[in-house]
Amino acid sequence: MKKDKYKIQIGDVMFEASKMYHKVIQHVIRDIYFEQYISGYKTVVVTESYLGTQSKYASDVCSWYDCAKEAEKALEKC
Repeated sequence: MKKDKYKIQIGDVMFEASKMYHKVIQHVIRDIYFEQYISGYKTVVVTESYLGTQSKYASDVCSWYDCAKEAEKALEKC
């Protein structure tokens, strides 16, 4: 669960409804930083899951869920 409903913070546990793997993946937020691109800065969120450590854009992480049940329901709709 997230510590605050309206924030994504280091240490939060979030759930991704993965269409590619056909399962719900639990991620733990490990770090958040800005990375400079030609078009400007992007917020990058480092997560840890059974897939290992990954870097994701904040826009991707914002579509994840606070609990596994919500993610399972979203996965069933796909």
